[in-house]
Amino acid sequence: MPPQPRSFYPVTCHGAVTRRQLLVGTGAWLVGAAAGHPGLAKSIDDGTSIVERHAKAPDDPWAVCHGVRAMGRDFALADGRRAVNFLLETVLTSVSANGKAVLGFPIEIEGHRNMFLKTMLEAGVPSDYAFTHKGQRRTLQDVIDGARAAFGPRLAAAPANTLPWSVIAFTRTTPAARRQWSNAWGETVDLDDVVERALRLLEEASQPLTRAMREGKGETAQAPVHGFTCGGTHMLYALLTAMHAGYTGTDRPARVQQQVDLLLWRTSAEIEFIERFYRTRPASAVAAWYQLDAKLKLLGHAEECLAFATLHKVTQLSAAQRTQRRDAGVALRRILGELETRKLEEAKALDRELYRQLVGDTCHARRGLTLV
Repeated sequence: MPPQPRSFYPVTCHGAVTRRQLLVGTGAWLVGAAAGHPGLAKSIDDGTSIVERHAKAPDDPWAVCHGVRAMGRDFALADGRRAVNFLLETVLTSVSANGKAVLGFPIEIEGHRNMFLKTMLEAGVPSDYAFTHKGQRRTLQDVIDGARAAFGPRLAAAPANTLPWSVIAFTRTTPAARRQWSNAWGETVDLDDVVERALRLLEEASQPLTRAMREGKGETAQAPVHGFTCGGTHMLYALLTAMHAGYTGTDRPARVQQQVDLLLWRTSAEIEFIERFYRTRPASAVAAWYQLDAKLKLLGHAEECLAFATLHKVTQLSAAQRTQRRDAGVALRRILGELETRKLEEAKALDRELYRQLVGDTCHARRGLTLV
């Protein structure tokens, strides 16, 4: 009998752990946590103290980037360096696009193509933001241009888990009226087509849950959307971003609204399903941590989607849905409050990837709770 999976969500937004991180990361992270942070705000159950303690070490650029997501463009490392500058000046490299060297981040570090870029853009880093890379003066526009050159229809036709971050980066930097460009292979990229494909993938993968919601049933089995990164929440967030940028298509607003309705339903139905999922597994310390993170992952990413959608009036929530969102927010703050009283190093000793998920998911939750 094959071993039962530990994680309810099998695919996360996390990059791979390098051998160097495994060998030296523990010491660096613990030093950063033990050094003390006199500027930490008092706990208000939004995850701030967790981000400040666990997302500041340069040994894990992926966590640092999530710290930028949580705290904004001025987030700094434990040694005082600005995180955005660290990522652009130290982690950024040259990648090949049809034999041409362009600026980009190593996929084995960022985990998903254009994740670092879209995070900086969403944090408000402007395209003319200047930095020095390998002795040469560059701007964020150079990174955007590199991403556009390296992206093409072949990537757009790849599995769903390759799309959300590129959709966010490109719809934020490409007006819908000028939605096409030529990549390094001379291929035409039509960004509206990419957005439409992303929506269709999400709709198809969500069909079992959509039927259960309409029939008034709970979740009884995992659906294809659970195999999307973080349960499909990144894909929905990307679609909301595209809608806000003017990529509305013809019937896209109504279809995205249906996905928002489904996500709200999931904030209750899926939490119950997660609890049943872990009741079928042997009780253990690591299982308890994984269950906690599964709930944090869903509720934190959901709040991020809902906060963006309502802030930018991309979709509408009924009075009943606003109550659902408030209830989910209360549950999310309760989870964060619990995490703030516990030592994440205990989870790290059990499973390093679990620890990274807890840090990253807290960053997404904080951004959702503070997005105004």
